[in-house]
Parts: sequence; structure tokens; C-alpha cells
Amino acid sequence: MHSQGELIRIAIDEAHCISEWGHDFRPAYKQLSWFRRHLNEPPVPISAFTATATPRVRTDIINILGLEPARLKLFNTPSARPNIHYEIRYLEDFAEDPLEIENFQLNDLHSWLKSIRTRREARLDAKDAVIPPIFGIVYVPYRVIAEQLATALTKVSDGSIRAVAYHAGLSSEDRNRVQTEWTAPRPLAGGEGSIPSFYIIVATNAFGMGIDNPHVRFVVHWTPPRSFEGLVQESGRAGRDGRAAASLIYYNTQERDRVLDRLYKDVQNAKIRAGIKGDNSNENPDSCTKAIHSLQSHSARLQSFKQVIRYCETVTQCRHELIKDFFGDQELEMMGSQVAGRNIKTEGTTTSPCDFACDFCKYGTTELRRRKASMPPPSDPSAFIDRSLVQIIQGMFRDLH
Repeated sequence: MHSQGELIRIAIDEAHCISEWGHDFRPAYKQLSWFRRHLNEPPVPISAFTATATPRVRTDIINILGLEPARLKLFNTPSARPNIHYEIRYLEDFAEDPLEIENFQLNDLHSWLKSIRTRREARLDAKDAVIPPIFGIVYVPYRVIAEQLATALTKVSDGSIRAVAYHAGLSSEDRNRVQTEWTAPRPLAGGEGSIPSFYIIVATNAFGMGIDNPHVRFVVHWTPPRSFEGLVQESGRAGRDGRAAASLIYYNTQERDRVLDRLYKDVQNAKIRAGIKGDNSNENPDSCTKAIHSLQSHSARLQSFKQVIRYCETVTQCRHELIKDFFGDQELEMMGSQVAGRNIKTEGTTTSPCDFACDFCKYGTTELRRRKASMPPPSDPSAFIDRSLVQIIQGMFRDLH
């Protein structure tokens, strides 16, 4: 094809997978540099697409693909979506067992959904036409939670919520059925032909790739997302039609510490496999390339989750601005990026960077500090964290507000 002059462009989707510092590194993606090295007479333009590339990952993409900075054209949209309202829900209690749902959190989510329905019914006249359901996604960390929460939401709602579980453990037939019903819901069986007020997918992160329902009005994270890139990518599945949408994250210090403990242990184990006993080791990494790649990947995951913590625990800055800072939006503009939607800013907004589309800009620091203080204190780290890591973890949160 290339020799006949019929290959006009190479397009690479999910380009962040090229970088070992990306949240979804795939070694096979590194082989894509072959196209630049070998298809050069005539040269073939390369386009790389991603929604979750940090400045470090962007640099990797450019270098690995051999893109020429002088001829490079950058295009981007704002990392934080202006039509999404970002909010953190600080939990006043916590689940003793991470594999069980707790009534206090279920009731809070149900109350939040009812408030959405009440506001919607106040705007619309239900007598004139059948009102379509509100579509939403609730992301959970485990399959068992997906099943439990989908069942519980359906039960507590008296038919107003149709919640179904979606995860990799389902058969292909069941996954296809859920996807089809979610985009074109039918009346509930035995529900006198009624369509529910909500159609919710309760899913692990297996749900998302290739899924495009532009009318999703909210994305809820039942626990803090495991990566900042995942947070933005998953919350960005709401409001793709450009209308108002919401991103809600449930947060408590116990779940934070559970995840941190696991990530720190993963890094320590990767160091051992790579033959690195300490930061000053003189071991030659060339003999254990795969182990080094694993260490870099686990380190990247740890750093990304630290950014999730910063996003959730900061009460002194706009959430939209936090997202833009992480992905280096300002740096992109300085590099000459063509920014789609730059003039999207609404007129008359002078006191909020996001036009009050986040909990910080809506409620302010004092109120967020009050809500954050309602969380129960962290458990004794020594109960489930290696003692050698306790000081590191405590120091990491010392300067957060």
C-alpha cells in the first residue's frame, strides 16, 4: 500500500498507551515507531489521539513516534469539561468491608438521585409526553459491588430506577444486551408499560471503551478512582451532548489508605523484582528490562493516585483548574496548540473560573472544610500499612488543605 502511494496517514488512537508513564501503558504500542523509521519514501503523516496525556506522556509520545517538533501541529480541547459540575462527597462513615455496600452510602446516593428527579419534574410537564429516563454510570472497584449495588438501587427506588451491573465477568451476550438496552431502554416488565426515571449502569472500568451514549447526565465514582487519568476519562463520559452533567466522587480516608497501601506494596515488590534494594542502588537495569518497565508502570500508578488524592482533598481551588493543571493545558497553549472551544467562556463570569460548575466555586473553602472535617479520622496506619511506609504517607498529606 505504501509503495503504491495509497497510504496517506497513520492514525493512532489511545496514544497515551505508548508511554510507560501513561496510566494504561501497553508495550506493543512502542513498536509503532516502526512506521516513522521505515515509511519515509514518501513520508507518511502520523496523527496521535488521546484524552489523557500529561506533559510527561506527551513528550514520550512525540519522542517515541519520532515526530518533528518544528513540523508538529497540536490540537486540544480543555481537559476539564465546562458543562460538567465536579463535586466530592466526603463520607461521614466508612465501610468496614470494601466488598460490601453500606446503607449510609446507598441512602446518600438514592437521596441525590431523588433530588435530580424532583428538579427535573419541576421543569417538565410529565402530562404532555413520556419523559425519557436520565442516564447515568456508577463506577465501582469490584464486580461483586457492581452486582450488589445494582440490585440495591433497583430495590430502594420502587421502580423509578433501573440499575444493571456491567463487568468483565458477564458473557458477551449479556454485555451486548446491557449496552443495547442502555442506549434504547424499554418499559420495565410488569411495570404497566412505564419507563423508569433513571437508567443506570453500575460498572467496573470494563465499561467505557467504545461506549458512546451522548445523553449521560451523571457519572458517580463509588470510591476514589485509581488514577487521575481514569477520573477524567470516566467522568468525561457524562455530558457528551454538551448539556449540563455531573461528576460525583465518594471519598473517605479509609479507602484512600487501602489503595495507597496496595500501590506502595506494588512499587516495593517491583523494586525487588528489578533487583533494586534502595534508591542508591548501582544495579544495572539492562539485564531486567521487563522488571524495570514494571517498576516504572507501578510508580506511575502511585503518582497518579496521589493526584486523585490532591484533587479530592483540596478545598482551596477550583476543580476545573486542578484538572487543567494536571494535564498542562496552559503549557499546550504556550506551545501553540490550536484550542477548540476556547471561546466557550460565558459572559459575565468574573468570580468563578468554571462559572460555579464545581463544589469549591459553588460553596467555598469554609463549607468544604466543614464537610471534609465530617469524615471519620484515618484508621491507625499500622493496622494495614507497612511500618516502613507510615512516615512517607503521613508526610504526603501534611501540606494538603
